[in-house]
Amino acid sequence: MLFETEKPPNKYTRAMGELIRKAREEAGLSQEQLAEKVYRKRLAVSEMENGKVEISAWTLPLLSAALQKPITYFFPQFVLRNLPPEKLAPLEQELLIHFDNLWDEVIQKVAINLIKTLSEYDPVEMLIEAKEHAEEELEFREQIETAKKKK
Repeated sequence: MLFETEKPPNKYTRAMGELIRKAREEAGLSQEQLAEKVYRKRLAVSEMENGKVEISAWTLPLLSAALQKPITYFFPQFVLRNLPPEKLAPLEQELLIHFDNLWDEVIQKVAINLIKTLSEYDPVEMLIEAKEHAEEELEFREQIETAKKKK
């Protein structure tokens, strides 16, 4: 079964709570600090982490932003593994196949960081910076040539 039908705490809410706690600790935040960032009380964060409540669709994006994790991070693996492949685009399917073939968690984390870096890549910004650098380099060389001619 993909989702639990019993009231929290259940397998799903406990697993999601563990992911929230792990992300909060990785971010170096206290429950109080996270509560402020997601506009909740500390007790609410504690209840989320202990699987005592279901996370609302309103809270999930706030957690994602506050903890700098993609929304899917907070879905337990048993839920994601049960996602029908036809719901994924072909490139997403290919990415998951290759990711699953990585033999070590450390390598998987490296792959995730590479994907994050690529997702932030802006080729236009890179070209602008390269042009500015080239212009500065050209100006510097012209100054050197002018100084040489004066000697």
